[in-house]
Amino acid sequence: MRNFKLKIEYEGTEFHGWQVQPDCRTVQGELISSAQELSTEPVRVVGAGRTDAGVHATGQAANILMETRLEAHTILKALNARLPKDVIVKSVEETSLEFNARFDAKRRTYRYIFINRKTALWRRYFYEVPELLDTAAMRKALYSLIGEKDFSSFASREDANRSKRCIVQRADLVESPPFINLNITADHFLHKMVRTIAGTVLEAGLGKQIDMDEVIAARSRDSAGPTLPPHALYLVRVDY
Repeated sequence: MRNFKLKIEYEGTEFHGWQVQPDCRTVQGELISSAQELSTEPVRVVGAGRTDAGVHATGQAANILMETRLEAHTILKALNARLPKDVIVKSVEETSLEFNARFDAKRRTYRYIFINRKTALWRRYFYEVPELLDTAAMRKALYSLIGEKDFSSFASREDANRSKRCIVQRADLVESPPFINLNITADHFLHKMVRTIAGTVLEAGLGKQIDMDEVIAARSRDSAGPTLPPHALYLVRVDY
């Protein structure tokens, strides 16, 4: 067997998330189906981030274990020739058999993108907020997230039996009118964590008095804001 590291881009709109599910279209499923045509043995695909239904990626990472004589550049072309239009492989490189895209990842960066006006064209890809936003209040809320903390307030029921501690290395807001990018980098994320952080930070931007330190300290989902929809969330980078 040989192991190949991939960088992947996909539009998540028509997918039921990354992970293979029975009778559902998933990104992992499409990769397995396409890669299997290139391998003489069953392939295994491991993703760095198990994105939810509707979430996009510009920098997802994965590794494929497969039996093939093809070289990396040929695999890149062959996969892209077989994959559907809403998934592309941006790069392929051979790596050690021990490499695991999920467990070897040091950091993952997600971006939630707001469009600060009414829009007819971009509603599928950005979260529309026509109201004037207090971006200083949003930045203040984000700053409180940095460090190793218990993020129970942003956890979902799916995280009930796992540790809620994460190390957030970056949490900032980048304005490029009419777009506002909320960027957050951490060693790992809880289910729906970024979308709930985005909802809480948005409330601060809309004028609600949010003390993010108190929200975190409460360790209660009721203390945080709403979980925003997935269509404006992007996995943009995985670092090793």
